Amino acid sequence: MMRRMTGGTGRAAPLDPAQAAFIQGGVSVIVAGRDASLVADAVRGCGCRVSRDHRRVTVLVDRARAGTLLAGVAANRMIAVVFSQPSTHLTIQLKGTDAAAVRVTPADHALATAHRAAWVEELRGIGYSREFAEAFWGRPPEMLAAVAFTPAAAFQQTPGPGAGQPLGR
Repeated sequence: MMRRMTGGTGRAAPLDPAQAAFIQGGVSVIVAGRDASLVADAVRGCGCRVSRDHRRVTVLVDRARAGTLLAGVAANRMIAVVFSQPSTHLTIQLKGTDAAAVRVTPADHALATAHRAAWVEELRGIGYSREFAEAFWGRPPEMLAAVAFTPAAAFQQTPGPGAGQPLGR
């Protein structure tokens, strides 16, 4: 389903349409960073958008829960994001070295609402109640923050023999 993201040039290739659709769908989004002491911090993402050329990814997080993550990104620009679909366990991880906070657009609020609805339906599709799915996702974010980055590396993280391999291998 997903192709390799790196080419012979050493630069990351853009996401393909299937990858872009997957990470923008009803998947679990976990956004991670680190501080100068290499202490990791991770928060649940509130959605994702991919640029038209599929070269940039912007993840949305709840600012109230992501202060430490945002500080780490501001300090070192490193980010890792895991996208996982509960019904299939299909999982990919993107890493970036140029992450930066960007302006939240009015469309991002609608995107976060749509992501929450898609996440709830994903969990309902595998037998969880709406109440559980909504509680698992968390409360709707009051204030969004957005972090944009260029995927510099991408990995297949679906459980099994290919886990940890670069996409496409």
